[in-house]
Amino acid sequence: MKKYIYITFSFLLALVVFGIYNESNNDKIASQPQASSPQSILVSIYKDVQWGANVQKHLTILTTDFNNVSNAANNSNYAELAACTQYTINHTQKAIEENDQYKVSTQLQEAQKEWRMALQDYNSAGKFLFQVANETKSDNERFVNFKQAATLSNSGTSHLKRMSESLGINLSLNLNSTL
Repeated sequence: MKKYIYITFSFLLALVVFGIYNESNNDKIASQPQASSPQSILVSIYKDVQWGANVQKHLTILTTDFNNVSNAANNSNYAELAACTQYTINHTQKAIEENDQYKVSTQLQEAQKEWRMALQDYNSAGKFLFQVANETKSDNERFVNFKQAATLSNSGTSHLKRMSESLGINLSLNLNSTL
């Protein structure tokens, strides 16, 4: 797992440095003054890497949450499902709050936006699954909420894929099978 973290950080850093280098060269060619000092570029790269580390941390936590939710749902263990979905709700909310504290470079803003939308969808999916786990209603009503949770989970995974595409990396995502 650490190998993938290092690869992700290295690639993220390379993308940022390459993007800044290309912008710097384009500025020099156009004879425009350099607006960014080397120190501000390094600070920007550092903030981007910090954000990437935060994403990786939460991806690890959420992958565990999704696996636990999947196991509980597959075993029709509604008490365990309620507990696991509550963890997912809490973890996605914390990830959203932390994500909102990062100011990333323009090169990563689209990825950050997709990450946030993925987290919001996973949070909503968790809320629907929590209802499923706690409902004493008919099987039909339980199915409707479960279907809504699956739709939101799939939407979250789509945002996560778009985030990885905007970063130019290939995350091995097998999250659609969790619901």
